[in-house]
Amino acid sequence: MGIEYRGDEILYVVAIPGETDAETLHRPFNQTAGTTTISADSIDLDTKDKSGSDYGKVTEEVSLEGVVSEGDPFVDYVKNAIRKKEFVKIYEVDTRTKKAEYGMYMISSFEKSFGTGDFATYSLSGTLNGDVTPVTLTEVPEGA
Repeated sequence: MGIEYRGDEILYVVAIPGETDAETLHRPFNQTAGTTTISADSIDLDTKDKSGSDYGKVTEEVSLEGVVSEGDPFVDYVKNAIRKKEFVKIYEVDTRTKKAEYGMYMISSFEKSFGTGDFATYSLSGTLNGDVTPVTLTEVPEGA
C-alpha cells in the first residue's frame, strides 16, 4: 500500500531567465497552495449504428497561491511576464522523488491582495501552451 502525499511534498517552481539567457529554477517564497487541473471537452457520437464519446480539446491549467514576501523575485517576474505577454516555464515537482514536469504557461491572471491585518497574498492562474516535458531534478530549489 502506498504512502499518501502531503500538500507540501508537491510544489511549483518557476524558471526565471538570467541576464545571459541562463535560467534559474526558483521556488516562490511561502507557497500556500497549488493546483493542476486537466480537463477535456467531449465529442459525442450518436448514430443508428454507434454511440459514444471521444476526446475533444484537452486543457491543462495551473494555479498557485502564496504570501507576498520581501526579496522574492517571483512576484516581479510573473507580473512583468504577463504585461509583456510572455510565457512562463512552470515546473510541478514531487519532492520525494525529484521527478517533475514542466510546461510553458500563458499567465491568464495574477492577483495580489492586501487586506488590513492580514498577510499580503498572491494568486496566479495559467494555461498550458503546448506539451509538458517530464524531467528528474538533481536537487529541489530551496524555498524561504
